[in-house]
Amino acid sequence: MRLLFLAVLRPHTGNAVTAQRVRAHLEAAGHVCVLKDAFDFESPSEIANLILAENCEAALALHLYRGGRLLQGHQIPFGIIFGGTDVNEDANQEEKNTVMGRVLEEARFAVAFTESMKEMAQAQWPHAKGKIYVQSQGIATTPNAAFNWNTFLQRSEINHSADNLHIFLLICGLRQVKDPLYLVDAFSEWHQEEPSVYLVIAGPEQLPWTKTAAWSAVLHKSLCGCPGHLRRKSLHRLQAALVISGGRARIDSRLPWSSQEEELA
Repeated sequence: MRLLFLAVLRPHTGNAVTAQRVRAHLEAAGHVCVLKDAFDFESPSEIANLILAENCEAALALHLYRGGRLLQGHQIPFGIIFGGTDVNEDANQEEKNTVMGRVLEEARFAVAFTESMKEMAQAQWPHAKGKIYVQSQGIATTPNAAFNWNTFLQRSEINHSADNLHIFLLICGLRQVKDPLYLVDAFSEWHQEEPSVYLVIAGPEQLPWTKTAAWSAVLHKSLCGCPGHLRRKSLHRLQAALVISGGRARIDSRLPWSSQEEELA
């Protein structure tokens, strides 16, 4: 089957990564997946032309509002995958909420990544209760065996012995909508009491927000390490070395950094 898949494909975002992962699964199942950026289209008529040109038999959208609204009225079956923006932000705007409700009326099915997201969607659009399903996300990690922990600490401007560190890792794009600074003040107080506690924020910079005074102030706080963008395999390696125990992320010194990737998968 030839499927049109609409998603927001802004680089270094969860949406783009999720869309690529979903497309890979669809193609592995034998389908042809035509992945397009929803932001490249302004109206359903443009999508109608695309459906004809690509000879699509069905469609899928990641985000009920951003992508789903473009799939209405084309006489081909479609489903949608909820994004966090749908239930946390767009649902609170009356006009968008109404549009999303209409999209759900026409959609064959809807997918939520968590039970809580499903419950929030059902509360907003009760008429869609029978067509919302939960499909949890999962990834296969591929840690980088060459990742150097000491170099990472230096890059994050953390001058501390790895054996005594207590690190909390926040992975996100450094943009205002993600609000990566909301815990900084609390960590600042904690760091004063326990100097071994650090907050590490890892992700690509999204200008111009990272040039603001608020962000610059964070960079001068000794408790916060900001190594910037890391490759996915390096992030997997870093996550593998952090063992969650008692609500605190500790470095597991038992894991040799020169070990084979299979040991950390």
